[in-house]
Amino acid sequence: MKKVLFAIALLAVAGTASAQDKIVRKARDLKNEIQDLLATPDKKEKDVLAMNQKLAQCMEMIEPTLTNPETKKELANAWDVKAQLHVYTFSPLLDQVIKKEPTDLNKLAQNIYAALDAMEKCYQVTQEMGLKGDKDPYTAPNQQNVIKFRPYVAYLGQMFFTEGQATKDNAKFNSAVDAFSRWMRYPKAYTILGKEAEALASDEQTPQIAYFTCLSAYFAKNHQVFMEFIPEARKYTQEKDQVNQLYLANLIEQGDTVAWLKAGREIVVGDPSGTEGVAQNILAYYFSHNDNVNAMAFAEEILTADEYSKLGNYAKGLVLMNDKKYEAAIPFFDKAIEADAEFSDAYYNAGVCWSNHGYDINESLTGKNMTQAQYNNAIKPVREAYAKAEPYFLKVQELEPDNPHKWASRLSTVYYILENKAKQAEMDKLLE
Repeated sequence: MKKVLFAIALLAVAGTASAQDKIVRKARDLKNEIQDLLATPDKKEKDVLAMNQKLAQCMEMIEPTLTNPETKKELANAWDVKAQLHVYTFSPLLDQVIKKEPTDLNKLAQNIYAALDAMEKCYQVTQEMGLKGDKDPYTAPNQQNVIKFRPYVAYLGQMFFTEGQATKDNAKFNSAVDAFSRWMRYPKAYTILGKEAEALASDEQTPQIAYFTCLSAYFAKNHQVFMEFIPEARKYTQEKDQVNQLYLANLIEQGDTVAWLKAGREIVVGDPSGTEGVAQNILAYYFSHNDNVNAMAFAEEILTADEYSKLGNYAKGLVLMNDKKYEAAIPFFDKAIEADAEFSDAYYNAGVCWSNHGYDINESLTGKNMTQAQYNNAIKPVREAYAKAEPYFLKVQELEPDNPHKWASRLSTVYYILENKAKQAEMDKLLE
């Protein structure tokens, strides 16, 4: 009796499995009808309505078969049908985008992603079932579609990012992050690509897409994704400055000062001539923390990379100046000027160093008992120092004529020390 019951049970399972496979085949027939409707030229409203109804009906039929353990021989077929249904759904939406018509971007994205994931799942099932050659009609066309659809994913990222900028909607930036990061992970995410994955991984657009991934992640405050792709984004040489600024800004916003200083120093040493702003920020940080030791080490790093570096020499001059070693600082400002004859700040700081040197000499004379002759002799180095400052400040005046508050007060002091009352009055008038 038990044997008979067991046989009945087996028949029941077999019958159910057959029923599930029949549903898949029926869904595929319906999918083919949708394909014919989609290919119909000059579709009328009723045709579109019929197509959408069949799409919904077919999707409703196929979904349960994907997770039903009783779907056997037709499981790969089921995933392929699902993939094609999503393609049929997003194709008209993509046409709307191309025609610049209002489009539901979220719906477009959902169906592109769903189609890709279904194609990947279909491939995995074919591998598990050992389907090859004529028994696998799915992999070859699906692989071509997966390759074909990758630009759509990048385009989604671009559209979501543009909408995010226009609306300041953080959800749009999150969607852009999702799209761009999918594009970046594409070669590893879709095993159906096989050997084609290597070519996609070395796509020349990769650094640029990585940059936009990080830019979107920055606005979306997605630090994890940002840090995942910033190494690749830093290879995007066409926007090197912007990438570096983005990288450093993200580190600052995360409160990671140690990483910011390390990254900033590496960036400056790698390109001293094009990263002056970064170097100035790092030096300002060190000076604000009274850290002349690291400031000097930073300057020396730059000069080790390029002894003629305008930035390195200027940085070392600033450190020495900040340490009140004025005479020692001046040669480094002069070297910076040799590298850039219009480097206004280098002229200005060299002038300040000579002025401060003269001031220090003058202060050292305070309280000393001297005859007039002795005083006249002792004051000469003071006047000589201020006289050496004059041409530097005059050069600043030449370079920045519309900024008298930078140089006029300095020149006024110089002329006061040199006892040139006419020129002193001229400078003072500019300051009124």
